[in-house]
Amino acid sequence: MAASAKSANDAKESQTVIEPSDNKNPPLTKEEDFGYYFYPDRDKKKKRSLFERALGRDNVHNFKCTTHVKKCLASNPKVKLMVGALESYGCPVEFSRHISCEPCLGTVSGGFDPKSMQVVVCQNNVRNTDICCNVLAHELLHAFDFCRAKVNFENLRHLACTEIRAANMFHCSLGAAINSGEASVFNIKERHQLCVKNKALQSIMLVRNVTKLEAMTIVDEVFDRCYNDTEPFGRRCFKNLGRAQRALDEARNYYDLD
Repeated sequence: MAASAKSANDAKESQTVIEPSDNKNPPLTKEEDFGYYFYPDRDKKKKRSLFERALGRDNVHNFKCTTHVKKCLASNPKVKLMVGALESYGCPVEFSRHISCEPCLGTVSGGFDPKSMQVVVCQNNVRNTDICCNVLAHELLHAFDFCRAKVNFENLRHLACTEIRAANMFHCSLGAAINSGEASVFNIKERHQLCVKNKALQSIMLVRNVTKLEAMTIVDEVFDRCYNDTEPFGRRCFKNLGRAQRALDEARNYYDLD
C-alpha cells in the first residue's frame, strides 16, 4: 500500500502543525505488511470499538475530512484532472466507493489501497482543504499509475517509481525549498531532483522494511525514467503558480473532462 506522510516542506507551505504521535513507524516483523499498519480500519481484526472511535472524535474528524474532499473534487484543478484522467483510462472515481476518510496512525496523511482500489485520506491528520487536495491528488496519481501501468506496490522498483512521480508533481516547490535552505536560484534543477529523491525515499521507508541504502539504490535505478514521466499533467504542478489550472485546460484535448 502506498502511503504519504507530511514532510517539513509540506508543513511549512500549509502552515499546519500535525499533532505528534508515538506511533511513527510500524513494528519490524519478518513478514511485510506493505504499509497497512498505518490504517487500522483496513484490518477488521484491529478495528476499534465504538467507544474508542468516539473518544478519538472520529465523527467530527470524518465530517470535516469529507467536506474537504468534496470541495477538492468540485474545484481543485489537480484533483479534477486526476479524476478525469483515471476515467479516461477506464477507472472512474466515485466518492462513496473510491475515497475513504479514515483515522491513521502516526503522521501519515494518506494512502492508496490497490486491493480495494481506494484512496485513503487520514481524517485525523489532514486538517484543511489545501492539504486535503494535495494529499488527494498525490494518492490519485498512485491510483492512476495502478490503472495505467499496472503498478505492483509490492515491487520496490514500481513503488519507487510512483513515489518519485508523486513527489515530482505535487511536492518540492521552489519556494519551500528556498525557505528551508535546500535550494537557491543557482542550483534549482539539481536541488529539486534531490528533494524528489528524498521525498520518495521517505515514502518507501515509511511502508517497507528495507534499509536506507537499499531504498536509495532503488530510487537511483529508476529515477531518470520516472522523474521525466509527467503524465497526465505534462508539467510539475507547484502550489500557487497556476500550473495545475493550465494543465487542466490543456488536458481537455487528451482526456474526457467535464
